[in-house]
Amino acid sequence: MWSSQVSRTRFFSSLPSITSLTNLESQLRAFWKDPDPNISDAISIFHHAIHSNRLPSGSAAAGNFLVDTLSRSKNYELAFSVYTMMTKVGIFTSFVSLSCLVSYFVSTCKPELARGVFGLVLKRGFQLNECVMNLALKGFCSNGEVDKAIELFDVMGRHFVTPSIRSYNILVDGLCKAEKLKEAVELLVDMEMSDFEPDMVTYSTLINGFCKQGRMDEAMGCLKEMRQKGLERDVFVYGALINGFCANGSFDRGKQLFDEMLNNGISPNVVAYSCLINFLSKTGKWKEVSLMVNDMTQCGVPPDAVTYTGILDGLFKNGMATKAMGIFSLMLSKGKEPNIVTYNVMIDGLCKEGLVDDALKILEMMKAKGVKPDVITYNMLLMGLFCDGKVDEAMKLFSKIRNDVNSVEPDVITYNMVILGLCKEGNLDQAMEIYHTMIESGISGSLCTYNTLIDKCLQEGIADKALEFWRHAVDLGVIPNSVTYGVMINGFCKNQMLRVAKGLFSKMRASGISPTVNDYNVLMSSLCKESSLGQARMLFQEMRTANSLPSVVSFNTIIDGILNAGDVKSAKELLEDMFKLGLTPDKITFSTLVNRFAKLGLLDEARMCVEKMIARGIEPDVFVFDSLLKGYISNGETEEIVNLLHRMADKGVNLDKEITSTILVYLCQTSDDVDVMEVLPNFSRETSNGISITCNELLMKVNKSYPELKLRAA
Repeated sequence: MWSSQVSRTRFFSSLPSITSLTNLESQLRAFWKDPDPNISDAISIFHHAIHSNRLPSGSAAAGNFLVDTLSRSKNYELAFSVYTMMTKVGIFTSFVSLSCLVSYFVSTCKPELARGVFGLVLKRGFQLNECVMNLALKGFCSNGEVDKAIELFDVMGRHFVTPSIRSYNILVDGLCKAEKLKEAVELLVDMEMSDFEPDMVTYSTLINGFCKQGRMDEAMGCLKEMRQKGLERDVFVYGALINGFCANGSFDRGKQLFDEMLNNGISPNVVAYSCLINFLSKTGKWKEVSLMVNDMTQCGVPPDAVTYTGILDGLFKNGMATKAMGIFSLMLSKGKEPNIVTYNVMIDGLCKEGLVDDALKILEMMKAKGVKPDVITYNMLLMGLFCDGKVDEAMKLFSKIRNDVNSVEPDVITYNMVILGLCKEGNLDQAMEIYHTMIESGISGSLCTYNTLIDKCLQEGIADKALEFWRHAVDLGVIPNSVTYGVMINGFCKNQMLRVAKGLFSKMRASGISPTVNDYNVLMSSLCKESSLGQARMLFQEMRTANSLPSVVSFNTIIDGILNAGDVKSAKELLEDMFKLGLTPDKITFSTLVNRFAKLGLLDEARMCVEKMIARGIEPDVFVFDSLLKGYISNGETEEIVNLLHRMADKGVNLDKEITSTILVYLCQTSDDVDVMEVLPNFSRETSNGISITCNELLMKVNKSYPELKLRAA
């Protein structure tokens, strides 16, 4: 450090050579006494004195003066270099210089070393004061070590220094920033017990802390105390409260405080206006936004970047991308330079609107203006590119981020965006390569990473790989959530690994995570398919007693399973239960009932279901008609079959391969002389290619070739 600091001050050595010790001393004294000295020259002369090994009597005063002056101008590095030179040649450092040393360590985020200077102060015979202690307290708090600050405060207060209101306020601020509001309030009580009356700064700090955590009742309690004690409430106090209420969705309360501020003769600043404008923008109240902007402009408070950013965010959230682009152009024309948040709002909004090319233009604009994109910027662009299907462009951008030394470091969200995008495109292999790259880069996967990869592996039928990712996540200490279990239960059920799915379901409940309705439905469906109806019914009953009330899908699943087992009575009871729970049977419910009743030969019940279906405004589809036809054919009810075919023709039902086969089976049974291939040669070929034919067209073809069947087309 010594050599680097010396090299930094060599350019000061433009003064004439000083050969006389007397001249050297007089020069130092002159600088010391000058109220506005030339610091560059002073450092140069001091260096000359040090390196010439001729130290005049004014060297100590001059050196201490230089350390103090440099510290006051926040040139801490130069101040420390002068201090270091002094100690190397044995120049006595004053209390002021030692205080400056504390400032240096605080500025370099080394508060522990600042505390070590206290011992040196006491060793030199100096008395510690409240100002020096406050420097160290502020250093610890700024470094996120508020606990050490409180520890120092307690020790110093007991043995060396009487704290001031400033000391307490530093700690209150540190505790609030560390979100330790309980301790901050306890310190407030300690202040009052120590005969220190909390001032405006104390309450302002507490109010700001409470507002940031959404604890508005306590914030208003502090405001009430300020009123009772006659303390001044300034624009910063009101600004914090207005922001807190708006952030909590209580615009009216925020506006009341805004009006109170005006009535008290306090002029709102741009922060107070921006908080209200931001809320109005998000809720789409553009007339009020316009009035508020006009009001602030007339009051001499021009909108700043934060104001414009709030408006832009609201416009995008309300689907007004074109208007947002216009406001952004207006902002630039007014000479208001966007900040990183503004650019990110623009890029995010444009990407979500599918305007990725415009978002990329904003990226180039911010770079041209010297605003460096952050990792959030790139994450939003990656998301936009993948959502727009521009996978190649997304991968090029990702590669650029990783390989450009001047770019930002990708974080876990960056990798998650890429992994998710590749998985959605069906490129699991490349997604897994990106995952391994992430791990090699020293970034551990998050819950989102593993949920995405596990889900895709199970979709692809690679169950062993899904389990491998699961184990890796557990080893890293990643705690599975409801989504993780849901993805795995669904995936293993679809891969016919019901035992694993059941085990995960049990583990999920044992972990204190409540299964979702979908988790129950997936497991019940698989149990029914495996003829484990008893277990499925137990799950269904469990749903009814747990927090997850059965849905229409739940009833459809269990009704289908019960009817498949031939238990008609229970199925009808479940249908009644649906109505009692306020659930309305849907198309699948009726289709299931018709299909199962028809298979059981309960054709009257099947017909009634169709009538109820129509009465509820649900049109029967081809599956329902096919179920009825099969039932009629099994019972040999020719008249019902013909009537149903006519009904289908009247409705213009399009026939799929299944119902076409059913009709042809019936036609074959009707007459031994009927040659189906001769009757419908084109039909068979067309439907095999997935092209449907209307029932009317089918009947016309059959009737034309075989009028003895007496089938009429509509």
